Amino acid sequence: MTENNIICPGCKLHLAYQQLAPSERYNASGECLDLFNQLADRTFAFKHPDFHHQLSVDAYGAQHAGGVSRNIITAYALIGLYLALEKNYTGRQVQHVHSIIPKQSWEKLEPPATTGALTVQDVLKATTEEELYAAMKKWAQAVWDSWSVHHAFIKEKTALYI
Repeated sequence: MTENNIICPGCKLHLAYQQLAPSERYNASGECLDLFNQLADRTFAFKHPDFHHQLSVDAYGAQHAGGVSRNIITAYALIGLYLALEKNYTGRQVQHVHSIIPKQSWEKLEPPATTGALTVQDVLKATTEEELYAAMKKWAQAVWDSWSVHHAFIKEKTALYI
């Protein structure tokens, strides 16, 4: 961190320092979490029946793993990305799978050195609902691809519940 900038520990995004408290849920600066909250406001406003917001939750969770983020948050985020991107599940269907997976003790999955070139800030540049969802999918795919070393594990664990 410099006097005027902060680097998010999860996505490495450089943002203007606003003295916001870091996230207690994700490995994220408060400034980056504020951007995610802005995205959440937009996705909720669209009230899409497929609940597209879930894709952003999972992309953000996987991109901000480590630090204070609990193992189960990372596992659920990666499961959600797998189901949405490779199995074409809707956000509602992903939520259902999350609800039936036991909240067991999940092993720590070491985050990759980089978690995709796109961030929540890139997604927020979209202006229409269609552009926003397309940007979310592109972001989610970049994050999912960055976790490739854990794909087999996630697919194996998810297969028990779908």
